[in-house]
Amino acid sequence: MNPQPCPPAAAPLSKETLRAQVRRFLDEDPADDDNLMDFGLNSIAAMQLVAEWKAARLEVSFIELASRPTIDALWDLLKRRSVGAA
Repeated sequence: MNPQPCPPAAAPLSKETLRAQVRRFLDEDPADDDNLMDFGLNSIAAMQLVAEWKAARLEVSFIELASRPTIDALWDLLKRRSVGAA
């Protein structure tokens, strides 16, 4: 695991981009419906993701991420937020 920061306004533009953002914090590649916490996504990494999305004007809380810790669920949430922000 070698987390490297994304550019300040890096919003996931695709599910693949989201997967790459999350993957920086994991030791293994989870399936889209796997619980990311089971693959090593910890609270510090989750807060970093939330901060990156907030910088990109996508309001997602830590609680929302923690309650939906899968690629599929996060992608659905981020898509809705990006449509609402447009």
